[in-house]
Amino acid sequence: MIGVQGNEAAQARVFTHNAEIVYTDARVMWLDDNTLKRGTGYTPGTTTGVATSGTGVPAALTVDVTANADGEITGVVVNTNGTAGVDGSTAVIAGGTGGSINIRTTFPGSDQRGVCLYVGVGGNVNVTLESGNTVMFTGVNDGSFLPILAKQVLASFDTQPTTATNMLALY
Repeated sequence: MIGVQGNEAAQARVFTHNAEIVYTDARVMWLDDNTLKRGTGYTPGTTTGVATSGTGVPAALTVDVTANADGEITGVVVNTNGTAGVDGSTAVIAGGTGGSINIRTTFPGSDQRGVCLYVGVGGNVNVTLESGNTVMFTGVNDGSFLPILAKQVLASFDTQPTTATNMLALY
């Protein structure tokens, strides 16, 4: 489902089937397999800790690369997470030629549907919503559920920091 559709789609989720720890440091949360460029010249098999580079790609980000017998990348997973990434940036994969994949700093799967949030220790929460708008929820209480559809929790918005902690993204 993309966005709000139908009579039921506008309602926030009531039950969850998965949860992720919320980080506010723009870390690479997932890699967009749909953007993988296989490249050539990569070592066949699985190589761990391969460096990446690119504008908006954290310097610390390394990946594990699986390549076929022809040296084309067939799979990539995060090995060492980097922070301060820019969502949608292209990570060029070292060790061959032309291999790349886009990084995502949003919650996994939130390109299709946002997530609800649980706030363990209250405070302010800055989020990018499913619509793309960025807002701050002020004075959220300990143990609160935010029945919103968020794509990302931000460290700050309009110079105001996110002060809530121990948050979970609920799917």
